[in-house]
Amino acid sequence: MTGVVIIGASHAGVQAAASLRQAGWQDKITLIGEETEQPYHRPPLSKAFLTGEKSAEQLSLRGEAFFRDQEIIWLSGVRAERLDPRARKVTTSAGVVGYDRLILATGSRARVLAVPGAELEGVLSLRDIADARRLKSAIGAGGEIVIVGGGYIGLEVAATAAKAGRKVTVLESQAELLTRSAPSEIANSLAQYHRQHGVELRFGVTIEAIEGDAGTVRGVRLAGGERLPADLVLVGIGGIANAELAMEAGLELSAGGIFVDGQTQGNADGLYAIGDCATYRNPFTDSVMRLESVQNAVDQARAAAAHIASQPAPPDTVPWFWSDQYDVKLQIAGIAPSGCRMILRGAPDNNAWSLVCLDGERLAACFSINRPADHMAARRLIAARALIDPHAATDPDIPLLKAVAASPLRPAAE
Repeated sequence: MTGVVIIGASHAGVQAAASLRQAGWQDKITLIGEETEQPYHRPPLSKAFLTGEKSAEQLSLRGEAFFRDQEIIWLSGVRAERLDPRARKVTTSAGVVGYDRLILATGSRARVLAVPGAELEGVLSLRDIADARRLKSAIGAGGEIVIVGGGYIGLEVAATAAKAGRKVTVLESQAELLTRSAPSEIANSLAQYHRQHGVELRFGVTIEAIEGDAGTVRGVRLAGGERLPADLVLVGIGGIANAELAMEAGLELSAGGIFVDGQTQGNADGLYAIGDCATYRNPFTDSVMRLESVQNAVDQARAAAAHIASQPAPPDTVPWFWSDQYDVKLQIAGIAPSGCRMILRGAPDNNAWSLVCLDGERLAACFSINRPADHMAARRLIAARALIDPHAATDPDIPLLKAVAASPLRPAAE
């Protein structure tokens, strides 16, 4: 009996193993993870773990007792090296493992900054707990910090470091923060928060090199010759799907990841891909995308487990995300299409407001700062393909659920 083999022991992989047992799967489950750490939550790595509010033990997803009690074989410190979909075998650093069904949950890795000096000591990325330990130590040592990239990881670390009293400079090649993931209104609001906390933001810059002395980073040189002193450089310029195993095995790739259908199946029998490594056609946008989020990892894991265990497919889920910076909780529901109509709910200067995105009259996305009720309502309404009354939506005193013009939640008047 070869059962189900899961490659990758992070959110997606661990959830897939747990969901298989919850769905009644009785056969063998083998979870293969390259890290030697117990599987752990990753979102706190840029926040609570860096501040010391949470220890490595407190980040644990599932302990050894869970794997033992659920009869899940967990192979830690084992690297998957080659995949043979026809023979249904995986060659690993510990030997060959056969499977009936294979779930690829190989995740993603940090994109490397391709400039001279990127290999210097003190130039870090943040993708796993080993990275976070190095980053925590470097922040604790003091000195000046340069963060390359104005995305969520960079901004969360900037907030953490600024609160610790460090001098922080964020370098962004685009004209504003979060250019690929948030509207200008949100980006500009977050920029204001960071400036209020002493973070210097530099936009439209190009890095020529990272400079060092005796193998250790000492500064960042920009195009034009300007040099910024730095004792630590964090590179946060996005992630790349770990899809090489699938690519070498001849599986279909799309948009930088392993392409799967609505049940997370790839184009080989018995093979699934979930989480950061997978791309799929999102049912709410009808576009192929790859999402890096805990929600997506968990939902795809449940979908794969349901299909393998011959259980009903779970309903389509609305993508949602969050980011904590200072006293700001940004929550995002849905995917905003280009050209959508933006409606402001509340005033940005009162620290609690939302930006509602309409595709025609349909609610497509909602960006909420310290308005969790709007976020939760938006997830329901987007899932229902709700049509929104824009006039009601502008009034922050009207609950978003009551700003519906027509949807399965409230049929249109005849």
